[in-house]
Amino acid sequence: MADHQHFSQQRPHMRKASRATAQSPSSGHPQHRAATQPAGTRPAAAPHTRPAQRTSTRRSALPIVASVLILLVFAGAGFGIYTLVRSILGSSDDAPATSQNSNVIIEDAASAGPGDIVIGLNGDEDTYVLVGEDYLEAGAHATEPVDGLLNSQIEISGEVDTSKPGDYTVTYTVDDSQGHTATAERRVHVVDEMDTMEGGMPILMYHYVYADDAPPEDLNSNYIAASAFEEQLQYLTEHNFYFPSYPEIKAFIEGTHSLPANSIALTFDDGEYGFLSVGIPLLEKYQVPATSFIICVNADARQQVIDHRSPYVSFQSHGFDLHKPGGSIGHGGVISALSKDEIVADLKQAQEVLGTTEAFAYPFGDVTDDAREAVDEAGILCAFTTENGWAHVGDDTRSLPRVRMNGGTSLEGFIGSIS
Repeated sequence: MADHQHFSQQRPHMRKASRATAQSPSSGHPQHRAATQPAGTRPAAAPHTRPAQRTSTRRSALPIVASVLILLVFAGAGFGIYTLVRSILGSSDDAPATSQNSNVIIEDAASAGPGDIVIGLNGDEDTYVLVGEDYLEAGAHATEPVDGLLNSQIEISGEVDTSKPGDYTVTYTVDDSQGHTATAERRVHVVDEMDTMEGGMPILMYHYVYADDAPPEDLNSNYIAASAFEEQLQYLTEHNFYFPSYPEIKAFIEGTHSLPANSIALTFDDGEYGFLSVGIPLLEKYQVPATSFIICVNADARQQVIDHRSPYVSFQSHGFDLHKPGGSIGHGGVISALSKDEIVADLKQAQEVLGTTEAFAYPFGDVTDDAREAVDEAGILCAFTTENGWAHVGDDTRSLPRVRMNGGTSLEGFIGSIS
C-alpha cells in the first residue's frame, strides 16, 4: 500500500547515523564524545565555547575538593574521579555541540562510560523510494555500555508520503536509564524515476580482516588485508553505491520493490576479532553499513556487540549453538541433524542475545527444509547460505546466495564480481 505513512512508535535496531547526538540529562545539551571524522566526509564541529566563570563560593571550595580528590586517587576511584572533577569544576565538554551532522563513534567503545550511546540506522541513511511504492521502515540499532542493547527502546517519528515526490525525514530517538538521549535521522527521497537494479543484486560474504603488518599464521582465502578492503570501500563510496536494508532486500527479491542502481550489501561471518578491531574502523571511516553475523553460544557474544558497537554495523545471528559439526549434508553442520522446533529454539535464543531478528547466516552454509521453515517461524526476513553468486528476483529469501570475497582478489576482480 503506497500512501501517507506516519511513524510514532517503538521499533528495534538500525544503522547509519549521519545525524546522531547524545544529550546530558542535566544540561539538556548534546554531549561531545570522542569521534572519528575522516577528512572531507562531514563538517567539523564549531569550536567549544568555554562556560561562564564559576562563582567565588565554588572557587573557595577548590582546596577542599582537591584534598578529597587526592584521597580518592589513592582509593582507586579512577573513572569516578574524572566524572566528579567535570561535575564540580566544569569542562569545555559541557558546551553545546554546534555540529548537527556527526556520527556517534566511540574510539575505544570497550572503555566508554555511561551515556555513550551509539545509535545507527539499518540500511542507507539516504533512502530512495519510487512514487507509488511503499516506504519500508527498517528501524535502527542502539547500544550503551551500562544498559547494553537499547534496540527495543528506540522510538520512531516522521511522515513519508509515497504518493507524491518529495524529501522526508524519519527520526530515531532512544534514552538510557540515566536520562541520556541519542538520535539519528534518515532522509527519505520519494522520486518519480530512478535507475534501478534489474534482476538481482550482490550480497557480499566476507569472513576475516587483518592488518597488513600483522598477517595471521594460518593465512588463507577467508582473510582479506585491511589495505585491500579499504580499496573496495573507496570504490563503493566513490561510485555512490546504495546500501539497502533487509526489508528492502526481501521486497526486492520478492519482486514488490525497486532498488536504486548500484545496490549492494556487505556481510561478515563469525564475528572474528580482526573484523571487529580492523574492519569496523574502516567501515566507519567510509560510512559504509554492514552486517556482522555472530556465533551467539560464545560467552562474550553480547559483550562483543556492546564493546564494538558502531552506527555502521548491525549484529545479526549466525545461530546460537549451530556452528559445530554433527550433520550429514553439505559441510556437515549440525543443523541437518536437528528438527524444525530445535532450530527455531536455537534461532530465538540467538535473537535474545543480540536483540535483532532481521537476518541469519547458515553456519557452513548448510540448509534444510526444516531450517527454512524455522527461519519463517523465527520471524527472520533474510537468511543466507555460502553458495557463491548474486541474489536474484524470485530466489527464496530464506536461503539466499552471496558473492564470496576472497583475500587474494584484485580490485578489478572485485569490481567484476559486483557489476
